[in-house]
This record gives sequence, structure tokens and C-alpha cells, in this order.
Amino acid sequence: MQRSDLMNRPTLAPRFGALAVLGVILLLAASAHAASSPNAASPLGINLNGIDYYSAEMPFIDNFKSSGGWITHSSAVWDTNEERYLKLDANGWPISLGAVGEPTAQQFTSVGVLLLRSYPSTPNGYYPAGRYTVLYQGQGTITYAGDAALVSRSSGQDIVNVATPTAGGIDLRITVTDPNHTGNYIRNVQVIKTENLAAFNAGQLFNPTFLALIQSFRALRFMDWLRTNNSTVSLWAARPLQSNAFWGSANGVPLEVAVALANAVGSDAWLNIPAHADDNYIAQMATLVHESLGSSQQVYVELSNEVWNGQFSQSAYATAQGQATFASGLGSPFDYNRNWYGMRVAQSCDIWKSVWAADSARVVCVLAAQAAWPYTATESLDCPFWKAGAPCAGHGIGAVAIAPYFGGSVPAAWTSQADGGLASLFASLTSQHDPTIPTGGWLSQASAWEAAYIPAIASYHLPLVGYEAGQNFVAFPNGVTSSGANTPLTNLYIAANADPRMGSAYTSYLQQWKANGGTLLMHFNDIGAYSQYGEWGALQSPMQTTSPVSSSPPKWQALMGFIASNPCWWANCTAAAEAIPMSPRDLTVH
Repeated sequence: MQRSDLMNRPTLAPRFGALAVLGVILLLAASAHAASSPNAASPLGINLNGIDYYSAEMPFIDNFKSSGGWITHSSAVWDTNEERYLKLDANGWPISLGAVGEPTAQQFTSVGVLLLRSYPSTPNGYYPAGRYTVLYQGQGTITYAGDAALVSRSSGQDIVNVATPTAGGIDLRITVTDPNHTGNYIRNVQVIKTENLAAFNAGQLFNPTFLALIQSFRALRFMDWLRTNNSTVSLWAARPLQSNAFWGSANGVPLEVAVALANAVGSDAWLNIPAHADDNYIAQMATLVHESLGSSQQVYVELSNEVWNGQFSQSAYATAQGQATFASGLGSPFDYNRNWYGMRVAQSCDIWKSVWAADSARVVCVLAAQAAWPYTATESLDCPFWKAGAPCAGHGIGAVAIAPYFGGSVPAAWTSQADGGLASLFASLTSQHDPTIPTGGWLSQASAWEAAYIPAIASYHLPLVGYEAGQNFVAFPNGVTSSGANTPLTNLYIAANADPRMGSAYTSYLQQWKANGGTLLMHFNDIGAYSQYGEWGALQSPMQTTSPVSSSPPKWQALMGFIASNPCWWANCTAAAEAIPMSPRDLTVH
């Protein structure tokens, strides 16, 4: 049982340095090595949440980078839906407030973005209150609404104040740009909490609070940061760039930024190749990461995400590619999917290993499969349809990965019980509390999946890793009204994830993974608000209290406790790299 992108959504540089700064920083990061970083012996990794205005992750000091795109406004209509007609430069900044190619009369008179919106409330607030410095290049006027009010304005710099943060966040709009028609339009907007401005000017890209939260995890999986699911990017030239206005757009976060984050905390980087990527894309990706990742860190390389899973377009793509590549009549459509996937993982691994050459041992090529069905791994490892290259397991593949989630749908009738169904839900973790629950309960089901994989892949001599993990109680689409409002079932799942018993369940779950022979396990995910689309985050917000650990949410307590009590146990488990106290300060090309 896996989550979807939809489930992952809630209900709804100093001033402009040169790109050369990034090269210097990455060169310094690549030379780092130490044996005492917080994640040196950690057995757990973490998936990062997708970047968008509604994602509560807040990873960047520049909050503008987390927005997802422009919204067109008029005085009468909040969103005129004319975004596709904007005149944008190569990096996505509006050259003017005029439309291009619009078949009807233009309605919009300004363009804007949402920032820090739809974040969950915590005892410490929705997001930090206080003053924010807005830096920009060009001439024009920016206005502020929602939680933000303008305090002062000077050339290229506004100061705004957020007195009381709410779920509404900040509404930032460009109402005038390039008034003299000289081509000096507003661009390179940066929104920085004023007390972080000195750190930003000193070269820090990432929110210090966010860095502190993820520093204990051995590896970071960037699947959602890179917008892997349903990606059709095939050419290296089409990848997201550091100079793009938004890193929460459909293209995702630039690869350089992902690597810089791994370097900042000394973690291994788990990177996903787009399913459509051609060989040159893969080689260029391998080259960039080799040149920039810290020298004592590993890279986990995974082709797309859940290519076996029909809810994502990469699954249909793999099936079609398999049928076009291999002889007909060899098996079912799914067999073609598994064989093409295995072949492409093998080919990708050959490219990465070749590029990394003497450092190729640091490349872990991952073959990912469905937790409940070992065939999805073994068929791809054998890939008998690929006559020229089979078995795929012989091409340097370094690990088999699964996502052994626990939990699923529970009877809606439980929500009528006096406690809203909590006792029954937690009983279902360890027993068949209802005929719809697996024999032995949800934890037993996950354990059985894990235990079945060890003998299934034994002959390949590959470790079992978890690309995603954690609880999987999701109300969507069952029990969700047409308006998307919370229902009793959603409320039950949210309450369960905030209950101390969920922390105990996590501890048991992690221990059984270890006992079953699993190695690195990547929780899904780090930070995300709870909603009918799932309760994936170990935290709901960076604003949550995590120090001391005993005051933090139950899942976070369990993850930190397991890391502290269970140093990595598998062969050749070595220390991760030392965190680098610097990050790219400005990634914009001028």
C-alpha cells in the first residue's frame, strides 16, 4: 500500500552573487571527511516532502523559493487563471504585466505568489512571526497582503511585518514592473526572515531550524523534491536550474541544491532519475553529483519511483517501452514492465559506475519493488527478456528496496466508539481486530513482507533497504466529502498519529525491520501537515518542539530513540561525512 502525490498534499543569496560561489562551496564540501557527525552511525534515512507554498517543510532561508508559481489577479477576481499567458523570461520572471497569445480580453492586472500558506498550527505558531526582508532587482512595485504588512521601502528592498501568522500566509503581488519600459523588470525576489539575513549574506542557503531537524538521518531521499512521479523530462537541458524563480514548480528542485543539502548535514544522497531520462541525462547527472557530493558520502541511485505502481504514469511508460523493446508474446504487460525496468536500472547503473570510475563503490544502484510481492524484484533482477544483457543483477546493482508500510483502511464504524476508534485501531496493529484486518494485525503483515524478501533475494547477495516506511492510514478517497472536509475517519487517523501509542508502534515496527534482516530504512516523510490525504510527516511543522526529544511528537520520539539505541548493524556500515557549515548563498545567474 503506497501513498500518492495527491495524498501528500494538505487540504489545502545575499543580494545577487555569482554562480562561482556555488562551485567553491561544493568543492569545499567534497573535501570534507569526519567520523563524528550526528548521523555517523544512524540506521535511518528520511524522505523529504515536496516543495510548494503549502508544504510546511520550510527548508530554505529564502522563502520565495518554496513557492510553486504565479497567480494572475484582477481587482475583482482573486485568480483569473491566465497564468499560461504571462510574458516570462527564461527563469520564469514576468517581463511585463501584459498577456501573450490570450484569445480573450486580458483580465489580470497583477501577478503574485502565495508564501507560507496552509501551514498547520502548533503551540509555537504557524510560521515565524516578525519582520521579513524582501530583496529584488528591477523597477516596479510589490504589494503585500494576508499576514504581511509593509513597514518600509527602498530601492531593491522592502521590509514587511507579520504580526500574527495564520494559515493564510503571505500574499505577495507585483502590481507594477518595468514602468519606464527599459527592460528592468522586477526579478530575483527573495523573502528572508530578517534575523536570518546575516546568515544568508554569509552564504547559508538552508533554514538552520530545518538543518537541525534532519541532521540525525543517514540518508536523504529527494524523490518529491525532484518531482519524480509522472515526470516526462528526458533531456538534460530541460532539467530545473538554480536560476529558476521557483523551486516548487512542476520541474522540482535543482539537483545542485539537493546535493548541497546532503553536504550541509553530511548525509548520503538518495536521488531519483526521471523515467524518461536519456543516456546523456543520466551521464550528466552522474557527473554533476560526482563533482559535488562530499567525498565520504554515498549516493543511492533509483530509476524513477514505484515503476511497478499503476497510479503513476511511469508505470504505463515502462510497460509500453518494454513492449516496444522486447519480442512479443513473452509474457503479460506487467512482465514487460518489470523487464524493461530491470534493463533500464542496469543500464543506468553501468553509466553511473563508469562516470564515477575509481569512486564507483560509493554508488549504490537501487532496484525498487513492491513490498508485498517479491516477484516484482526478482523478475527485474533476472530480466530474461533482455537477451543482450541479462541478468540485470550482473550490472552492479547494489540493493533491493521496498516500502513496507504498516496500516491501511479500518472500518468506519469504529469512529462511533466512545474514543473515536483509537483503541480498536491500535489493537489492529497486533491482532486481527476485524475481518478486514490482516491476520496478526498490520505490523505482522509488514513483518511478513520483510521476512519473505530475505530468502527471495538471497541468491543475488544484495541487501534489503527501505525506500519508504512508516504508517499508512489514509482516509482519501474513502470517507472524504466532496468539499474535502475532514471526516470522522480522517480525525481518527490524525488522532492516532498524535497518540503516544503510535510512538510505541513505531518502535516495534523499526525493531522488527532490524530483526528481519533489513538495513537502511527511509521514513516517509520528514515534515507535513496531517489531512485526509495522510499523516506522513514525522513532524507537522518545523515549529514543533523537538528539544528535548521527550517533548516532541510520538513518531519523532520513536525515530530519534531508535537512532540513538541502534547504531547501524550491517556490514561495511561506516560513518557519514561531516556536515559542512556553509551552503550556496545565491544560485542565480545574471
